[in-house]
Order: sequence, then C-alpha cells, then structure tokens
Amino acid sequence: MGPTSPVPLHSREKAPFFLVLWHNCRYNPGPRKTESETPVKALETASFPEIADRVSALYNEEEDAMMLGMLGKDYVIRHSGIYLHGQAAPVGHAAVIVDYLFSAGDTFIAAPWRSIGDLSGASVPEFRKKVELPLAHYVSEIITRARTLLPHLDAKPADSMISSDMAMRVRALPKVSLHVEMSQETQDFPAEVWVLYSNNALEFLKPSSLQELGELFKERLVSLLRIY
Repeated sequence: MGPTSPVPLHSREKAPFFLVLWHNCRYNPGPRKTESETPVKALETASFPEIADRVSALYNEEEDAMMLGMLGKDYVIRHSGIYLHGQAAPVGHAAVIVDYLFSAGDTFIAAPWRSIGDLSGASVPEFRKKVELPLAHYVSEIITRARTLLPHLDAKPADSMISSDMAMRVRALPKVSLHVEMSQETQDFPAEVWVLYSNNALEFLKPSSLQELGELFKERLVSLLRIY
C-alpha cells in the first residue's frame, strides 16, 4: 500500500466520517513516552483486525494499526499507544478509546436515549456540573453557529424530543452517540442543556468513561466556538 492509498475498510459501518488518507496521520514517535501510556498497556498484544471489525474502526494491514474517529477527530491506534496529529493523545482521550476498544459491546442501539444517571444506576451531579451547566452559557452562540460547528463534531441537527430550541445528534464514537437538547434563556427560565447517550452506551464505555466522553464533548464544542 502506497503512502497515499486509502486505508482499507474493515468495519461494518463505512461512513464518510472515516474516509481520510492514512498518510495524513503518520506516526511521529517524538520525545520519550509519557503518562498517556498508562491506559494503553493492553494494546501491546491486542488483535487489531478483530477489534476494528467489532467497533467499526479502520484497520491498516501493512502497518498493523487502526484509525478511530472520536468527536470529529481521527486517532491512530498502534501497539505502542494512541496518537493524535502524530503526538501521543492526551490521557483522558486515550482512556476513553481503550475502554471502547476492549468493551464487550457489539451492536449500536440508539433509542430510547438515556441519561448518564440512568445508565450508571446512580445520580451523577458531576456530569451536570462539568458538562451541561458550562455548555448552557454558550447556547445562543452554539445555535447561531450550528451550521458551521456541527460538521467538526461529526454531528447533525435532530428533531427535539422536548420542543427545545435546538437538538443535535453527535457520533461521539462509531457505536456511541449523544443526543443534545438546548434551550435559550427566556424571561422566566435560564438557558439549559441536556445530554443523553445512546441506549446501550454502557456496553461500550464504563460510567467513568461516559463522564469523560461528556467532558471531552463539552471541551471540543467550546474550543470550536473560539475558532469559528
């Protein structure tokens, strides 16, 4: 396979989300390895072809590596670690990806959408504090710029389930999606954001990774607002 050849698809979902050229994400070993290695030890002996097929990642046979999309970014997964833009991915990103890769999940089920509290079986006030409330400050900006922002998140407008001002569906991982509802501030109520997960997200991510994924979504969306 030449450096400009597309990565062969070994996944059940061959969405345009993954159709990128492998040479754009070539591995740069860079400096000494960092703490991001901690959650990726299991990659050293993993069978990438089997994993790629189950979780809808792309597998490059020549390099024995995978490419996985998360929140609109493409991560290269090697036996030595997980890389973003040629550098070791941040620890939180790597932890979510490793949890997803080695989960027992297989089939994606979207609805009925569920809150993180419903999935984890317990109240999760940290999710409200660290994900939904911070995003509520940006509701008007997000709605105004949605046409530009959503493609960068691998997201699309969706029908609201609660008659909110805007709803979106985010393909956070190939088999884990988010349904996000946003309501603007009114004379009687403050701006609100509600984030729900696809029905069987817990089969692919443990509760702590669901929390981390929500925080990564918030950070990604806010960072895009600063750019666009």
